[in-house]
Order: sequence, then C-alpha cells, then structure tokens
Amino acid sequence: MRKIIAGLLVSCVGVMTVTASELHLYQDSIPYGNYVQDLDSMLTDAVKRNHWVFSKDDAGIRYANLDYKTYKIKTELVVSGDTVAVKLISAERPDCGKKSCKVDMDKVEGWLVKLRRSIAFDVTKAVRDDALKRRFVDGA
Repeated sequence: MRKIIAGLLVSCVGVMTVTASELHLYQDSIPYGNYVQDLDSMLTDAVKRNHWVFSKDDAGIRYANLDYKTYKIKTELVVSGDTVAVKLISAERPDCGKKSCKVDMDKVEGWLVKLRRSIAFDVTKAVRDDALKRRFVDGA
C-alpha cells in the first residue's frame, strides 16, 4: 500500500513540474470589462510607468517595447474581447559589450511581470473609480 501511495505522489509531482514550466506569470489575460473607456490611453499610462513605450501600428496591433540596460524587449499587447494579455515577441541584447551577451530570461520575465502588474493596477483603479462613482450617484 505504501509503494502505491509513494508511486502516485511521485507521478503527481512529475506532472505538476511539467505544467508549471509551461505557464508564465505575465501571460495571464487581464479582464477590463466595461470599466476602461479609452484602452489605448490607459495602456499608454500603464506601460510608461516602468520605462516601457506603447505603440500601435496601422493594423491596430498594440505593442510595448523596453530598451533598458542593454536589453531590447518587444511585446505585443493582445486584446481579445474585453481582456488584454502580454505576449513576448523577442528579447535580445544587441548593444552588449561584455564577453557573454546571453539574455537572462529571469530578468526578462521579471520585467514582463512588472508590465502586467502595471496594466492590472490601472484596470483596478478604473474598477475602483467606477464603484465610487456608482456609490455616490446611488446615494449609498
């Protein structure tokens, strides 16, 4: 009986490890619903908080780029329905003058998580402002 339980625990740990390595914290989409009226303005303010630069091309695709400490990171801000998600396009170090110009993905993912948090923070402020507005309009 102990061998069966131990075998099940080992197999569960192996499955959890594979699942956890496929998911990145910054990839979760952020629902903004009807709370954000001007999405591009909100994204511009949110991304510039941590030195990111917001841009939008002619096709309507939104981007956030970071040029910081020899790193150049390009992301797409994927808007689907009433959600926005961060998608990494590329991360490179073209201006590196050191022996090893390897991209440290832990740093890149940290910056991407901060970008996502900044966007989520601005969405949270919009939700809060809407709740306060409704509270004072309803007279409660």
